[in-house]
Amino acid sequence: AKAFAYGGTNCCQDGMQTLKNGKHLEDIYMDKRTPVGVDYVRSSVIIEPEGLSREYTYSVFFCPNEKIHISTPNKYEYQYMQKPAQMTHFDIAVKAHNDAHLALSSGPHDMAEMAEIVIGGHQNTKTWISISKMGEPVVSRDTAGILSWDEFRSFWISWKNGIIQVGHGTRVLNESIIVEWTVPKQLEVKYIGFSTGWGSMGEFKIWRKEETDENHNEAFTLGVPHNIIPGSERATASIIGDVMGPTLNNLDNLLRLPFGCGEQNMIHFAPNVFVLKYLQKTKQLSHEVESEATDYLVQGYQRQLTYKRQDGSYSAFGERDSSGSMWLTAFVLKSFAQSRGFIFIDPKELTAAKDWIIQHQKEDGSFPAMGRILNKDIQGGIHGKISLTAYVVASLLETGVTSEEERTAVDKAKHFLESNLYSAEDPYTTALIAYALTLLHSPSAAVMLRKMNSMAITQDGFTHWSLTGTLVTDEDTFMGFNDGLSQSVVSAEVEMTSYALLTYTLLGDVASALPVVKWLSQQRNALGGFSSTQDTCVALQALAEYAILSYVGGVNLTISLASTNLDYQETFELNKMNKKVLQTAVIPSIPTGLFVSAKGEGCCLMQIDVTYNVPDPIAKPAFQLLVNLKEPKSEQHLQAPNLLRSVSPDENRSEALHRERALVDDDDPASDQDHQEYKVILETCTRWLHSGSSNMAVLEVPLFSGFRADIESLEQLLMNKQIGLKRYEVDGRKVLFYFDEIPSQCMTCVKFQAFREHIVGKTAPVPIKVYDYYEPAFEATRFYNVSENSPLARELCDGPTCNEVESSASQWVGFVHSGPCNNIFGCLEDEYFEQCMCSRDCGYDGEPVCGSDGQIYPNHCQMEVASCRNNTRIEQMPMSQCS
Repeated sequence: AKAFAYGGTNCCQDGMQTLKNGKHLEDIYMDKRTPVGVDYVRSSVIIEPEGLSREYTYSVFFCPNEKIHISTPNKYEYQYMQKPAQMTHFDIAVKAHNDAHLALSSGPHDMAEMAEIVIGGHQNTKTWISISKMGEPVVSRDTAGILSWDEFRSFWISWKNGIIQVGHGTRVLNESIIVEWTVPKQLEVKYIGFSTGWGSMGEFKIWRKEETDENHNEAFTLGVPHNIIPGSERATASIIGDVMGPTLNNLDNLLRLPFGCGEQNMIHFAPNVFVLKYLQKTKQLSHEVESEATDYLVQGYQRQLTYKRQDGSYSAFGERDSSGSMWLTAFVLKSFAQSRGFIFIDPKELTAAKDWIIQHQKEDGSFPAMGRILNKDIQGGIHGKISLTAYVVASLLETGVTSEEERTAVDKAKHFLESNLYSAEDPYTTALIAYALTLLHSPSAAVMLRKMNSMAITQDGFTHWSLTGTLVTDEDTFMGFNDGLSQSVVSAEVEMTSYALLTYTLLGDVASALPVVKWLSQQRNALGGFSSTQDTCVALQALAEYAILSYVGGVNLTISLASTNLDYQETFELNKMNKKVLQTAVIPSIPTGLFVSAKGEGCCLMQIDVTYNVPDPIAKPAFQLLVNLKEPKSEQHLQAPNLLRSVSPDENRSEALHRERALVDDDDPASDQDHQEYKVILETCTRWLHSGSSNMAVLEVPLFSGFRADIESLEQLLMNKQIGLKRYEVDGRKVLFYFDEIPSQCMTCVKFQAFREHIVGKTAPVPIKVYDYYEPAFEATRFYNVSENSPLARELCDGPTCNEVESSASQWVGFVHSGPCNNIFGCLEDEYFEQCMCSRDCGYDGEPVCGSDGQIYPNHCQMEVASCRNNTRIEQMPMSQCS
């Protein structure tokens, strides 16, 4: 576009008057005014696909030729495996600090006559062979640093022709022999024992499982619903030889969610810490990745400090909240502490957060639910005390306990958890306590580990934990789309499964961890994250710890893909040179079946990302959503439509349209000033459709192309505390509203104005969306559009059907208040539910109170809010009546 500057003072008024008088375009061109300057103006245009975007990811982590994995504790107790019948040698991958023991025995237990091989004995300095457990070496060799806890190292063992040999690598070669000994008499070997000495845990990868094929073969269907918008479907395959691979490639964009509060901001911080730690531990950290990740850490650190309160705590919206959040402060504390090896963290920030946490610890050792816990999954147990205490003490331990005051606080929390073991009945709390007690080295950790294992769901080589603890899916947690595709895994299940994985990695139990890793890998999104902030952070921490523990180094795989549509066939090669390179390919057409075949050594993560668009919202919304668009009255409309209505007899409609566009696009900027001054009022109301209220929720309201939100009307919403609105953001032509929660007893409403900046034709429906931030599958979507009588429906458009419009009786428009409306929240109402006008910023300070309805409320303020919302009288009663 061009902007002209003229020398006269009355030029613009003259130009406007000319247009208002209907002067033709050629008369304007004959104007004798001469511009004194010209400036070119560039404006970005976003092209968005039609309909509602949908996506799903098929992800699988597989290890062809998978070997048996044995984890050994530091007890010097052998675990015996029966060897395959004809085996006289095998190769083994070992990870241990020192003292890896192997026994060649005729029975599945320690024998008087057996050969014992010790690799890295005497503090990882010697390797020898003896003829009994703890026997004197018959042959020995100095081998300083032969074992490592940071990586698996390969050895081979042979007992052929009466000679026991131990060597480096995976192939039996004379030049790689470390020690050998000729057995005086024939040694019968039927079982192999594996152990590590006192003070050293170990991991052993031995021969392939008998039930495991040398190849990994899999077939699955890439489906799309019948009602997709034609041409919107896409499918992309990606393969990488690292369980952390997708995360490494999307460090700045792990979630397609907004980051408007203090907890969500951590998605740009915590995962970078885990990735850097993993790459550093496995000696794979390149300068490029380190530079990129540390930049994100610095940005995230600086942004997070804006959510810090004066008392040293953190909350979702900083000083806007009534108090700091115990849960968020612990999360920030551990994340900051873990990043100290990569960026500078002011020690005062850590001390202030730690002091605030310890100051609020209760006498019984528990940590109270100070501030809002926006994710209600952690509120299980005894009013959340057990799970929250486990979370906080784990954070303190991960931060590092240095002072006597900190050690006392940790001991008190440990005693509290040990005293409440049997109060934890749900898998989320159980997994969290098991992890915390394992960190604490508590004797009770074994009890919770057994309880956690008893709740595990293991099927087809995958292990995870469910909200119900069974394979039965509760209706409230099962989200079905009207396109026939379903999502039943919620972020809480990813979280609890990740805590279980963290527990296994702490114990060095890779064998139990691998089926969990396979399940978690299936839940990833296309970007390498998961569904929300907290599950992504916990899962990536667990996967990073597993990747460090199980790191082998070498990978040599061939993966073949072929579609049943016969239009796609491709082979990928993975080796140590390209295992961190994300290899991608486009699958030409879907729906289709896809065959996968892999062979070789090592593990691989494969993802198939499918995207498509559908015209309709979900069939099972979690929220009720009402929308109403108010436009100016017809007499206030702009002049452009009148130009089309006044078509001369000698001019057809197309010519008139051309004339209108010429006037609008004239180089004189004053010519279209009136044409753009167009204001609409948008009202949106929503309500949680399940019992109680949602977690923190986000309402996304996009505007028509060419419109912008009126900031003054948005600020009016924020200033009024009645609806629980904590923050708004304007992202291009989309407005995002953040709510602590959205209740089910009343309608949460917003109303704001939008002005037109640019004239855009071809109006199309725009989707408004509301969703639970921590469980994004719980959502609702409504489209809105202009009415058929709107001037916008005819803007820059010729013909009766050029724009998609809604009739005035649209099913999406809610129940509009019949009387005069002066409410800043709007007057859109439901037939049965009034607007929420009882919201108060109560916080969670104060003592719990018992209500006359039998419920325990966090404080007196919360009880009054409940009374207002339920339109009933609730009085405070003795606590004994609510026990």
